[in-house]
Amino acid sequence: MREYRFKRGFKPTKERLEEQIVRHFGEFEKDGEAYIVRYGAIEELRMWLDGKVLKVESKTNPNIDDSTAMETLRTYNRFLDELTGYTAKERKKHMMKDAES
Repeated sequence: MREYRFKRGFKPTKERLEEQIVRHFGEFEKDGEAYIVRYGAIEELRMWLDGKVLKVESKTNPNIDDSTAMETLRTYNRFLDELTGYTAKERKKHMMKDAES
């Protein structure tokens, strides 16, 4: 499971999460508090808000072609950039800092 913080000014609300999911992935299902997305190389992307943190569990299809995998990764990164306000580089820095503590 991965956890993503939100940059100041980027509200962690269900409405924003739903809006960004639809914008980037097209559609979603709900399972309780979790949002479930299936897109490209992602078999299942399960996301939910826990306070000011987005929690994500994912299952990917390893038998997918490279172009689909790259496009899926680009879309996922754009989604996280716009939702959390942090770039992939900044998110990596946060994860490294959290792993040290």
